[in-house]
Amino acid sequence: MNTTVWIAPSATSYACLCEQCLESARVRGDLFADALHSASVRGNVALETTVAAIRCPAGHELTLRRVERPPSLSRPDDRQLSLK
Repeated sequence: MNTTVWIAPSATSYACLCEQCLESARVRGDLFADALHSASVRGNVALETTVAAIRCPAGHELTLRRVERPPSLSRPDDRQLSLK
């Protein structure tokens, strides 16, 4: 499983959560606050970077993609947050 993080055209830094770390914490029964702390990934990115591979502290690969607006999911995903 690879997590894709969509960043704005003007972004020079990012902050996200590693989905694999969150899932591992859930399986272990970790407290939610501890899971958030261990899954947190932050860093800087150059303006000219359009795609970059980054790693969380546990070593899971995440992909940064610079786009105007993320594409819609190709198929509905019940795990995706939906605001109405």
